[in-house]
Amino acid sequence: MPTITFEEEELKASVPNLATAATGKEWTTTTLRWRRDPLTGHIARILTGVKLQPPNRPDLRELTAKPPFCPFCADVFEQATFPFPASLISEGRIRRGQAVVVPNVLAYAVHSAVGIYDTERHFVDLDQLTPGLVGDALAALIVHGHAVRRFDPSATWSSINANQLPPSGSSLVHPHMQSAHDGYGCTTQRNLVERSAQWPHHYWETLLEQEKSGPRWVGTTGRVAWLTPFAPSGFYEVWGVVEGAADIVDLTDNDAAALGEGLSRIFGAYFDWNLTSFNFSLGGGGPEASQSRYFLLMKVVSRANAEPMYRSDVTYFERLQDTALIDVAPEEVAETLRQKFQ
Repeated sequence: MPTITFEEEELKASVPNLATAATGKEWTTTTLRWRRDPLTGHIARILTGVKLQPPNRPDLRELTAKPPFCPFCADVFEQATFPFPASLISEGRIRRGQAVVVPNVLAYAVHSAVGIYDTERHFVDLDQLTPGLVGDALAALIVHGHAVRRFDPSATWSSINANQLPPSGSSLVHPHMQSAHDGYGCTTQRNLVERSAQWPHHYWETLLEQEKSGPRWVGTTGRVAWLTPFAPSGFYEVWGVVEGAADIVDLTDNDAAALGEGLSRIFGAYFDWNLTSFNFSLGGGGPEASQSRYFLLMKVVSRANAEPMYRSDVTYFERLQDTALIDVAPEEVAETLRQKFQ
């Protein structure tokens, strides 16, 4: 069986010893770990010392209170949103359980849609994002993806994504997902697919076999394998790899339910860790997906908490140097998260 080599170095640094600041001003040695992702080359530095996990959850009541107008709330939803043209979706809007999918008013791609978990609730906190709510929203967006492919076969790069609360980049508090479909895709999405094709064997099959039952392994839901990445790109990052599926339109209702189940458990762990905000992205394999050596990858990361004058979790390291500074090792994240998957 082929193997994947995980490249890691332990770095030593001398730093002031704050315990001696008032006396001898001594120095002490600390360590950090340098890691490089074997597929993409992405670099992460795993830090030691004080953790940035918030000691308490912020009070979100003011931020999440229902405003005079929210286009995703049931009282104005039918008037504030547009149906899809009949040539794309005959019923106008796509509904699954409490979820509903409508056109996005901002064009992030040639074809963009918004999936609202529940129009009846203006805010749904992390511990209330149940498997059914999440899975139904995913399933409805997958239906939209199929409709887009029938309408526009050139829209072969597809993704389903989410921002939760303003620190994640969301402009609306009402929880929702977004999808994007066109012939061009995004940087990370394309890099993953292209580098998977260049790998001498099936990278994702090898990765799952090698990581299974290891310190970064979390568990499975359906054919989705959950693990934490060796070199994370964000805080509390978790991956869901859909075995045997390379594109959004390869996903079944069972897959949507399995992804919803796993995401709900991750969101529950985030809630336990006093976190409030997240991003996720599920990127399809592009025009050659059916012949590719790529498995669909769901990436989930926490974001800074929504509170006055909050500290951003993105610094020059992440934004300009594409190097993540991570304060909790992925092995620690997986150890706690595994309990949610038992």
